[in-house]
Amino acid sequence: MTIEKRYKEYFEAFEIAFDSDEWGPIAEFFTEDAVYEAPRGGRVEGRDAVLAQFKESLDAFDRTFPVKRVIEVHQDKVEATEDYIKVPGTIHYELPGEEPLAFEMLEQAWFQGDQIQRLVDVIPEAEAEKMAVYLAKHAEKLGLV
Repeated sequence: MTIEKRYKEYFEAFEIAFDSDEWGPIAEFFTEDAVYEAPRGGRVEGRDAVLAQFKESLDAFDRTFPVKRVIEVHQDKVEATEDYIKVPGTIHYELPGEEPLAFEMLEQAWFQGDQIQRLVDVIPEAEAEKMAVYLAKHAEKLGLV
């Protein structure tokens, strides 16, 4: 199986977990000692910590929006080797009655066999600033105050 195919399986399973809030089924995609690095959540180590961080991060941000976010993967810019994949994309959020929020993000995954050993999400500084301005403007509507 190619790294692109395995990552796609993970991505699809992640979206199912997001919808159901059941994170156990995606555990198979991570090594026991997996590491996850996220702009808002820092670095966590261990499969269980990674899954917990996903839930915590999504509850604190993505789920504050009443409409599910949409991830647009820039397929033409995906780079992959035998054990690494870099997936750039745009994440779109909608807050009814307000301007939408969209920002660029990059996800990188290093694999051991067919499991992710390290996952790193990167939001460029300019995109993080755009997100911060949006959140400050709409904090009350998003229940962040």
